Order: sequence, then structure tokens, then C-alpha cells
Amino acid sequence: MIAGAITFGFIAANIYAHLAAAAWERTPYPPGRLIRADSTRLYARTRGQGSPVIVIEPGLGSPGAEWWLIQDELARMTTVVTYDRAGYGWSRPGKFPRTSFQVVSDLHSMLQHAGLNGPYILIGHSQGGLYSQLFGRLHPEQIAGAVLLDPVSSNHMRFQTQLKPEVYEMSGIDTLPYRRVPKILLRLGLMRVCKGLIQTKLLSYHASLPATTLEVIWQHLALPKAYRSIVSEHEQNRTPANSSDIRSSGTFPPVPLKVIYHSPHKMVREMMRYQGLQRDDAEEVEQIWQQLARAYLRLTPHSEWIVAPESGHYIHLDQPELVIDEVRLLVLALRGITTPE
Repeated sequence: MIAGAITFGFIAANIYAHLAAAAWERTPYPPGRLIRADSTRLYARTRGQGSPVIVIEPGLGSPGAEWWLIQDELARMTTVVTYDRAGYGWSRPGKFPRTSFQVVSDLHSMLQHAGLNGPYILIGHSQGGLYSQLFGRLHPEQIAGAVLLDPVSSNHMRFQTQLKPEVYEMSGIDTLPYRRVPKILLRLGLMRVCKGLIQTKLLSYHASLPATTLEVIWQHLALPKAYRSIVSEHEQNRTPANSSDIRSSGTFPPVPLKVIYHSPHKMVREMMRYQGLQRDDAEEVEQIWQQLARAYLRLTPHSEWIVAPESGHYIHLDQPELVIDEVRLLVLALRGITTPE
């Protein structure tokens, strides 16, 4: 009888999770809308008007909603687009595997169907920085500039090959192990039942965002389709063919490029405190991370290195005003407007 009750409970939880997800997906949050793309339909939110068009590419597992506050501020001066990658949020699933080329193809196609023509300023955080680099290589004539926050490198495998296995495992560079619990909860249909716990663990960096935005991000994380897309994107970082294809795909245009990097001291402290690394090991991880990020400066002769002194990896959440100011300065410079030092 007990086993039967447990089985019934899991079935009921799965039915509830399925119905709740389906109901949420049917009502995209305005003013965003679903737009045709290469392999799917993507949810995009456009604010502001004018040129250049700012296109924001979030990090691995993050929906566009994570950037809405920054989007609304930047929309005071030009057009700004946030979107959910295929399988994320309100976007429909796309073709698998989720290679970097497929992600960029979807994005470019969506922008064209939306009538949002370049020139573009690309803003990419973490995994989004990798996709922004590839977008610039494939469509150099459409790029006016880029701002990359802690961008993932096409040589991301260096962490695994250079670090001791136990250091790599503890460093947090490989984020997939942290998604094991959500994977189990999604499979059992219990993700929504454990909403409070998941929000506390997975959305701790998002505490400053409005409640309505947090709810959107939570709903995204509770979607099985999102988890499948996230895992597929993650696996491509460990696929040599994907990385070599990026590096051989063309030349990034000679446009202004800003690389905004986390505070090395804060990151080392966080790895020691939360991952349990010894200082020497944490500093080795940080050294590799910084070398990979600085390699982006070689993409163009007009590059700039900026350290966010109070930020960990989520720079746009720790110091959104810094990101907004740097993007504004870039827009003004492209318009030929100089500002006092």
C-alpha cells in the first residue's frame, strides 16, 4: 500500500509539472514574442529604438530575463534585444546537438525575421561570450562592437587538461555536476514541489532582481526542455570539433571590444570558501581563467581590458551599473560623441 501511494504521488507530481509547464509556456511575458528562427521559434524582447542594435547573449542556463533591468536602462538610448535560446524559457526547442554554430544560426535568423538589422553591438556573458565571438566571425560586416563579460573560451578544455582532476572537479568550472539534483527532481516531477529549496540554491546570485523577474527565471529552470538544451550546450564545450570549428570560422572584425573580467581576488576567495579549494589551487584556476579571457583581446586591435572590482562571475548582477556605463560609452563612441574623462 505504501509503495502504491508513493507511485501515485510521483505520477500526480509528474502530471502537475507537465500541466504547469504547458500553461506557463502558452503565455509569453509581454512585450516579448515568439519569432521564427533557423530551426525553431525564439522568444525575444525588444525595447528602445535607434542604431546600433544591442543584442544580449546570456550565459549557460540563463534566460533573457536575467538581463531585463539592464536592457531597460540601455533602451533609453538605442534598440536592445534580449532573447531565450532554443529550449530556454518560452522559446521552442531547436535542433540537437546544440553546437555553437546552431546557436548562432538561430540567433542570426531570428534577428533577420524580426527586422532587426545591424550594425549590432554584441553583449555576451560567459557562454554567451563564446557565441558572440562566433557571431562576429561569421557576420563581421554586421558588427559594430562587443562587450564580453567573463567570456568562455574556445580553448575551455585547458581547465580539464592542465588542472589536477580533483582540483578541476572542485573548482566549479564544470557546472554540470551542480545540475544533478535538478535533473533528478525534473525526472521525478518534483522540481516544482521543491521550489523554495531550488530558488535558494540556484538563484542566490539573482536576489536583487524584481520578484516578477525571479519568477520567470524560476519557471525557466523548471522546464525539462531547458535542461536538455543546457546539457547539450555544455557538452559542446568539451567537444574538440566544436572548438576548432569556432577558431577556423573566420576573422573577428576590427571593431571596439571590451572584455569585462571578474575580480581575481574575489574569485579566489569564493573558490576557497564555496568549493573548498586550497589557495594555491584556486590561484592556478584563476590564472588559467584570466589567460583564456585575455586571449579575446587579440581578436581586434581595438580591445580594452576592464576589471569589475566587486564582482564574481555574474558581473551584470554584482555590478550592473558598471556594465551599463561601459556599453553606453561604446554606443556614444560609435555615434562620434566624445565624453569628458
